[in-house]
Amino acid sequence: MTDERLESIEIEGFDPDGDPTIHKLADGKLQLVFEFMPPSWAMDETPEAFDTFDQQLASAIGTPVIWEDREFFLIERPQADTVQRIRQFLEALRRDHDDTN
Repeated sequence: MTDERLESIEIEGFDPDGDPTIHKLADGKLQLVFEFMPPSWAMDETPEAFDTFDQQLASAIGTPVIWEDREFFLIERPQADTVQRIRQFLEALRRDHDDTN
């Protein structure tokens, strides 16, 4: 397996203390990397809501997600729209949080 990065895509506006990045890897996989997991904005509220984040993400993007380490998630078989689905999921998650506060 190679982890050579072909492209990095920052997801802006998700976490003011450090936005996540999607890395497109040479072997076709995607790696989603966070600065904080749970995000900095959730630490004082409901961090346990992120205990199943990998499952929530997999459900939203329609493909399995491997939680490799605290802030690293691997998508081994991304579809053509996986990056867009990740972006939509994270935007909705942040918007839902903002709407409840």
